Amino acid sequence: MDVKLDAIIAEIARTIDHSLLMHDPEFAQLPKPQRMHFITRSLATRGIARGEKYGRRKVRRWRPSHQLQKSIGVKTHGVPDEFERIEAPLAISTLIDEFSKILDCNDEAINDVTDYVLRLFGMHALGLLEYRGKDDGFCHSTGQKGALTWSTKPGI
Repeated sequence: MDVKLDAIIAEIARTIDHSLLMHDPEFAQLPKPQRMHFITRSLATRGIARGEKYGRRKVRRWRPSHQLQKSIGVKTHGVPDEFERIEAPLAISTLIDEFSKILDCNDEAINDVTDYVLRLFGMHALGLLEYRGKDDGFCHSTGQKGALTWSTKPGI
């Protein structure tokens, strides 16, 4: 099912997914919608994201938690929301169990990613970074055409 994610939650989830794939490339065997299911649930458990349900029991939209909304640049960031396919796994495997356990026992790493993304959106709110789209992420604002820009996304 396609679920709407606030841009901040989408960036946090993408960064965590990328980090976990770098940690253990076998996780790529799990379909991305299933990985995103576990990541968004993990963010909700930690008070980072909150799911909104519209008349049914399935979450239709993920937003930053009320606690996160106190940070600079979270409420009015101007970055468009994203749609992501998120599905619960149909069967349990050892790889799914391992993926879930890594998410459960790495509070510090998930909090570090959250702080990093919040800093990016805060810098964007202050006009220090430009958002260049989902693929390019944030780049330093130059105000000049043709000037060098530096990516602040990890691994690029």
